[in-house]
Amino acid sequence: MSKLLDFSLYLVSHRLVRFLFSGGMAVLTNVGLLFLLVHVFGIYYLSSSIIAFTVAIFVSFTLQKFFTFNDRNRSKIRQQATFYFGFQIFNLGVNTLFMYIEVDLLHIQYLVAQMLIVIVMTIYNFFVYKHLVFTPDAIYNKQ
Repeated sequence: MSKLLDFSLYLVSHRLVRFLFSGGMAVLTNVGLLFLLVHVFGIYYLSSSIIAFTVAIFVSFTLQKFFTFNDRNRSKIRQQATFYFGFQIFNLGVNTLFMYIEVDLLHIQYLVAQMLIVIVMTIYNFFVYKHLVFTPDAIYNKQ
């Protein structure tokens, strides 16, 4: 049991693992809400995708700032949020475009399509967040 605890602490102490956890929570929010909107409420998949993606952005920002990058400094939160949400508008366009291509043109099931998109976006988002949004000077500021 001690080895499992040590391994868990090791994983949590690494930013990439925290990033994947935080992103996983945002993905669960995105895909779960997408499923509910389409299957329970009968909303068109592209509209549902936009709504779910938007909600997931708020979950992601909060977890990335405070958990992944340990950035407790609130003095830059407005600038970070502005850049983050602006970047997410770009991501929303990418997400919507690729959902359309994968579902309507390639006939991939919409949940599978969303998961494929998430994998690609996860890779480039980590570097953008690390180097442009939650920069090291903000991360290690202990205020």
